[in-house]
Amino acid sequence: MMKMAAKSCFLIWVLLIGLTEAFVVPRTNPHQNSALRFFTRTNEQFAPRDFGIRYAASASTISATREADASSIPASNMSESVFEDMLAENAELFQRRDARREQLLAQRTKRLDQIVWTNAAIVGSLAFAALYQLLHVDVEAILALFEYGLGEHAGDLTATAVAFDLLARLPVDLVNSYQALVPTNPVFYKACTSGVAYGLGDFISQVYQGRDFSNIDLPRSMRSGIAGFIGHGPLCHYWLLFMETYLDFNGAWWGTGIKVTADLTVWAIFLNAAYSMIIGVLQFRNPLDVLKDVRATSWPALRSAWRFWPFVHTISFSHAVPLDLKLLWVDCMEVVWVTILSKVANEDKNQRLEETHDLNSVKDVDEDFGVSPPLEIELSREKEMDNLAFELPTRVIQACWPLIAMWPVLWAGYQVEVMLGFVHS
Repeated sequence: MMKMAAKSCFLIWVLLIGLTEAFVVPRTNPHQNSALRFFTRTNEQFAPRDFGIRYAASASTISATREADASSIPASNMSESVFEDMLAENAELFQRRDARREQLLAQRTKRLDQIVWTNAAIVGSLAFAALYQLLHVDVEAILALFEYGLGEHAGDLTATAVAFDLLARLPVDLVNSYQALVPTNPVFYKACTSGVAYGLGDFISQVYQGRDFSNIDLPRSMRSGIAGFIGHGPLCHYWLLFMETYLDFNGAWWGTGIKVTADLTVWAIFLNAAYSMIIGVLQFRNPLDVLKDVRATSWPALRSAWRFWPFVHTISFSHAVPLDLKLLWVDCMEVVWVTILSKVANEDKNQRLEETHDLNSVKDVDEDFGVSPPLEIELSREKEMDNLAFELPTRVIQACWPLIAMWPVLWAGYQVEVMLGFVHS
C-alpha cells in the first residue's frame, strides 16, 4: 500500500510538472502546445493589422531554422547523396509550410476585406439616410430653382443667392421643425434623439480606441443607441419636467444652480446605473456583476461629468432654452463632450509615447466597460496610462470645484436673461 501510494504521488507530481510546463512556462515556439496555439490564433484573428509583422517574424524564424537544421546534420557521417536528399526533403517540407501559411494569410485577408466592406456599407447607409432626411427638401428646392428659375418678377434675385439663403437658414429651420414635432409625442422623439446621440458617441469613442472598419464593434454602438433610446431619452424627459415643476423656485436665478447640482449628483448616479443595467441586460450579463461595475464606476462617472457639464448646464437648465429643446441641447453637447475627450485622450497617449519612446508604456484597451460613451473614453484613457482608480479621493473639493465656480456664472447668465426678456425680475 505504501509503495502504491508513493507511486501515485510520484505520478501526480510528474503530471503537475508537465501541466505547468505546458501551460505556464513560456516557450520560444508558441505552437508547442494546443492552449498557446489557440491563444495565438485568437490574437491573430482579433488583431489582423499585426499579422503581417508576425508573419515576417515567422518567415525569418523559418529561415533561421532551416540553416540550423542544415548545419546540425552530421555530413561527415553520411554520404553526400544522402545529405542532399535530406536537404531536398527539408526544403520541400518548408515550401509546403510556406504555401500553407500564404494560403491562410490570403483567407484572413479576404475575410478582413469582407468585414471592412460590410461595416463600411452599414455606416455609409446610416449616414446617407440621416443626411437625406435632413437635407432632401432643401436640396430638391435648390435643384428646382436652377431648373425652373425664379420667374419674371424675381427682380435682382438670382438662383444662387436664394440657394445660399436656404442653406444659411437650414439649421434654424431644422430646430423649428424639431420643436414643432416633439409636443406631438415627446417621449418617443426624445428617446430617438438620445438613441442617435448615444450610438454616435459610442462610435466616436471606438474610433478613438484605434479601431477602424476592420475591427469596429457595431453591435456595441447599437447597444449604446438602444440604451439611450430606452433609458436616457424617456428618463430625462420626466426628469426635466420634474425639475421645471419643483426646482424652478418661480424663476429665481439660484434655482438653476439647484437643478445643476441635483442633476450632477443624485441624477447622474442613477442615470449611470440605469445605463449600465440596460447594457448588461443586452449583453446577457449577471445582474450582480453589473451592480458591482456600477458601484465601481459611480465616482469616475461623477468626476468626469463635473469637468464639463456644470457650465454647460448653466445654459441647459436656464430659461433661454425651451423645455422641448433642452434634451436636444444636452444630447448635442454629449457628442461634443465625447469628441473633446477623444481628442484629449489621444493627445495624452501621443505625449506619453513621445516622452518614453516605449510602446509598452501605453496599454491597448479593447475591453468594454459597459458605461456611457464619455465615461468609456475616460476609463480607457486612465487604463492606457496605467492610472485607473475607482476609489473616492481624499480631497473631493479638487474634483467638484466646477460646481462651486458655476454660481457666479449663473448669476451673470440670469442678468443676461433679464436683459433679453426671457425672465422678469
